[in-house]
Amino acid sequence: MRKTYRKIIVTEELIKQINPVNLDLMEKFLKEKSTRTSPTTIKNYKSSGNIFFVWNVLYNENKIFTDIKKLEFSNFFSFATDELRYGSARANSLRSLLSSLSIFIEKFLDDQYPVFRNIVLKTIESTPKEFRREKTILSDVQVEGLLKWLSETDSQKAAWFALAVFSGSRFSELMRFTTDILDPTHTAFGDLFIETLKPIKSKGRGRDGKMLYKYILRDRFLPYYNSWIKDREEIMLKNGKEHTSLFIKNDGSPATDGTIRSWISTMESHLGINLYPHSCRHYLVTEFSKKNIPAMLIKDLIGWSGLEMVNLYNDLTSKDKEWSELENLK
Repeated sequence: MRKTYRKIIVTEELIKQINPVNLDLMEKFLKEKSTRTSPTTIKNYKSSGNIFFVWNVLYNENKIFTDIKKLEFSNFFSFATDELRYGSARANSLRSLLSSLSIFIEKFLDDQYPVFRNIVLKTIESTPKEFRREKTILSDVQVEGLLKWLSETDSQKAAWFALAVFSGSRFSELMRFTTDILDPTHTAFGDLFIETLKPIKSKGRGRDGKMLYKYILRDRFLPYYNSWIKDREEIMLKNGKEHTSLFIKNDGSPATDGTIRSWISTMESHLGINLYPHSCRHYLVTEFSKKNIPAMLIKDLIGWSGLEMVNLYNDLTSKDKEWSELENLK
């Protein structure tokens, strides 16, 4: 099972101790950002802001943000790296937030802070991207074996994993699949794929993100979907629930992120490897590449805007490919 180190410094009690001026600055910043940024991004901004300002309470005399010096910003990022053990992505996200807050103050609150300047980008260098966990490359044997085991023990988990591995969808996208956008007879690309009846929200800039139609390998997914839909109807009827969420809790209410993550933990224990939705995405892209599906089509099936992502997610190595040209060496 995959394990991640977490040291939590933020508590409700400490949040209440944050300098009221800093709380006011963050509130105004988030309100302005919310006009063009998704609720999820705003939530992440708030969470990251709480981490910085709680550190400021504990280790930096609860200074007003505009009075914090270069060395003090540097001390925070040293703390984030050494004590909180944040990786490059998290550190860069914090750096981006603090810089954005600084730009907001320069732009909108210059009458209150006329001499304030954004020193974050000049003080803190961007951290090179790193891989903090060993990459999981799923094999055909692992995928088929897990699907077989899940279908024998839990039709819902089997349907979720089948959807993840045969659509290549992100974790957040998988949570947005509903019964009213899935029709097995609504197909595309020579009836090989089920196409969602409506686009779903995906990762992207702006408040509403990017809306994408999703494509699922029909014949590979359908047996698990049909089995789960039948069981789902019984659970919903038994608990008197009515909603369109595809995945549900035992009482029939919509599944939460925590629900799904507990399923993933079960699957990890069975396989004995790290498992995460992006490994399913890698698997599907690699399968497409094995079948010589053109990169342009793979891009459209997954919903990427550029071809470079196809190479990034394709785990097929030179030794895995069949090279007809090798006949020339015989």
